[in-house]
Amino acid sequence: MLAKALPWIARASLLFAAIDFGTVGTLYFLSPIGEAANSTITAAEAAGVTNIRVGFGAFHLGVGLIAIFCLLKPQRIIIGLALVCAMTTTAILVRLFGLMVDGWHERTVLLLQLECLGLVIFATGLWAERRRLKALHA
Repeated sequence: MLAKALPWIARASLLFAAIDFGTVGTLYFLSPIGEAANSTITAAEAAGVTNIRVGFGAFHLGVGLIAIFCLLKPQRIIIGLALVCAMTTTAILVRLFGLMVDGWHERTVLLLQLECLGLVIFATGLWAERRRLKALHA
């Protein structure tokens, strides 16, 4: 029973990653000032707005597009899941560092919680895909 669900768990996790990263990237790409303001980030000049659009929008969109690309072939699912796990883990570690160095903020803690939830989902998908591959080669 679990063996039949494993590929779908992995695919659903990667699809969630594509939607998650893609949504964040699209929001920052289309409305960098409004989205940045939600995190109390401001940009006084056009270059600052572009930097927000690229730093928050382009990288998230890129990861979302890679996740979609990896969904298209079963052989790439594990690569996509490893990528989103690595990106999310890095974000969590940097956010924890920010909490220690910059101080506590309610928004930071909320985003940290959401990133941890995302990592659990992505890591579950990675586990499921690794288990499926191991069963195939056994």
